[in-house]
Amino acid sequence: MNRTKICIVGACGRLGRSIIQESIENFEIVGAVEAVNSPNIGKSLIDLGIIESDIPITSSDNLSSAISKADVTISATIPDSELVNAPIYVENNKKIIIGTTGFSEKQYSELISILDQKVPSLITSNFSIGMNFLYRLSELVGLLPEEFEISINEKHHSKKIDSPSGTALSLAKIISESKGYENLIFDRSKHGKREKSELEVTSERIGGTPGIHEVNIAGQYEILRLEHIAFSRLAFARGALSAAHWLHNVSEPRIYSMQDVISR
Repeated sequence: MNRTKICIVGACGRLGRSIIQESIENFEIVGAVEAVNSPNIGKSLIDLGIIESDIPITSSDNLSSAISKADVTISATIPDSELVNAPIYVENNKKIIIGTTGFSEKQYSELISILDQKVPSLITSNFSIGMNFLYRLSELVGLLPEEFEISINEKHHSKKIDSPSGTALSLAKIISESKGYENLIFDRSKHGKREKSELEVTSERIGGTPGIHEVNIAGQYEILRLEHIAFSRLAFARGALSAAHWLHNVSEPRIYSMQDVISR
């Protein structure tokens, strides 16, 4: 069986390392990329203790070379880097999966305009299969009576840069569209009493928590809680690899999501 060839951009990050380590049995790593100022440029994956492979860490300045043999590239970096790299995927006609979060609306629109209708692309705020099932469940909240109010809480490790998480914002978008919320509230102390148009989204940064997301749904006399707990980054790595396998078999050049992957 021919294994899907993948390149990882952001190879030395927490998620990048996990994806590479989890890929050994069913995928072939043909490229690993880091930012130009990374101290790991030129070192091999085995040098860095990631896997037993002599694939070197390539500078993002040489992205075209790193992705040249890849069937699919998986990227988890920062928004500015994704916008620089996106045209290179298009120029080289390479399928790309982006799991970076923290985009502004303007940045996200720019990314979409670069990739859409150009190459098969998958963009997601969360690779976890379980979380994407929670997204699907969250589409149903509009079926609840009007008295039911919803809030979202997310917890992550203390080194996470963006807040709220991209996942929490994705949940908020789905729930707002289903339930008719018009405003997101991130700090109740500034707003006082809750209004019907408001969806509350709160964040905590604590220890090494990989990710906990709660959707709390309360009526006057009952509470329903939908909770997703990621207790290992391998949950995200496995989801990313499932997406890579799926995208490898796709030919239409448009933007896909993890919902497409779990609906296969």
